[in-house]
Amino acid sequence: MRRSSKTYLGPMSAALMAVAALVSGCGISSTAPKVSPVPLAGSPLQGSVHGGQQPVTGASLALYAAATTGYSGGTANILSQAVSTDAAGNFDITGMYNCVAGQQMYLVATGGNAGAGFNQNLALMAAVGDCAQLSASTQIIMNEVTTVGSVFALAPFMNSITALGTTTTNTSGLAHAFASVNKLVNVASGTPLGSALPSGATGPVNEIRTLANILAACINSAGGTAGSNTSCGQLFTLTTSPGAAAPADTIQAALNIAHNPTLNVASLFALTMPQSPFQPQLSTPPGDWTLAISYAPAGLNQPTTTTIDRDGSVWVANTTGNSVSVFAQTGEPMSGSPFTANGLQSPAAIAIDAGGNAWVANSGGNSVSAFTSTGAMLSGSPFAGNGTINAPNSVAIDALGDIWIANVGNNSVTELSATGSYLQQVNSGFSKPSALAINPK
Repeated sequence: MRRSSKTYLGPMSAALMAVAALVSGCGISSTAPKVSPVPLAGSPLQGSVHGGQQPVTGASLALYAAATTGYSGGTANILSQAVSTDAAGNFDITGMYNCVAGQQMYLVATGGNAGAGFNQNLALMAAVGDCAQLSASTQIIMNEVTTVGSVFALAPFMNSITALGTTTTNTSGLAHAFASVNKLVNVASGTPLGSALPSGATGPVNEIRTLANILAACINSAGGTAGSNTSCGQLFTLTTSPGAAAPADTIQAALNIAHNPTLNVASLFALTMPQSPFQPQLSTPPGDWTLAISYAPAGLNQPTTTTIDRDGSVWVANTTGNSVSVFAQTGEPMSGSPFTANGLQSPAAIAIDAGGNAWVANSGGNSVSAFTSTGAMLSGSPFAGNGTINAPNSVAIDALGDIWIANVGNNSVTELSATGSYLQQVNSGFSKPSALAINPK
């Protein structure tokens, strides 16, 4: 190879390529001078804490700002004084904190009595989002539903109650995750599905309620430890991640489920009861505890692969439809989507380059189509690689910006420059190469 970047062929899925594009796209540095953020007096913030629809009395409140010092970075309670819920489960933290615009905030309630005695294992959570977007009208209801929605949306950035954060180069990714909380749940009402869920999208309502009921079995008790014959003991035993210590609070239990969605699914489902507080719930155990939002807008036609660009937009290859659909992080279609021109023919894979251009392998067209980040055709597209591209099934981009295409039709790999110019064809005994991965070294 003439390049220092190495190309490997193996069973990498298009989904992994999408993840690679997301991670690389978020690491964009800025040369602008840094300006110290101006602290804001925290907006009035009131609400209540409920466990299984019952008020939680004597719960300790903490307000955290997600860290930007590293993934799962350490955080500290920013409230200036101790706050507990009253006899009705209510709290008011007005005038007790300062924050800065852009800080992503989340509330946590620990301990308290939901009707069965003080439970030191009780932990509930509600993500409230950007400090600058809070107002006097912001109301929070913390319960098992908001805990599930908050934990599952923030799981990629979270290791525990006090370890939630990202790097300075991926604050937009963290903001997107906080925004996703408001798709899964409404933190103002404590109910499944939020106001940010796009029109036409459907959310996992019964799955959220079922997970909330699993937590409620512990929360509406006097607590317990892993291994004990208590509701909390059973929950903590079943949510112990392989090789890790057992959780000791319900937020950690929920987080372990989010990180290990196939762990003890049926046994966790068995912790729910017909009279569980959040109804309706699932009637049978799911295949796993993944929470998914489904989008079914016009234009999708046998979608086979997705990838995510640096702005969080989702690109979808529609193999049967000979088109590419593009959606904003909110789920709304990009203007002009789906795109059907530019030589698209049975598109099978998509990769995003550092400039935000999307490269689409046309398995039925012996070519690669390239789009700008706005969906316009890149000059010279589609590219055939001097006739070497044949039934391409995968595409990847190396650290130098070159495009690599796996050709199932002629058992080879084609390399193009960042502008689509033909560089070389590699034949090394390949047999129907169907996936590519790039070593960045």
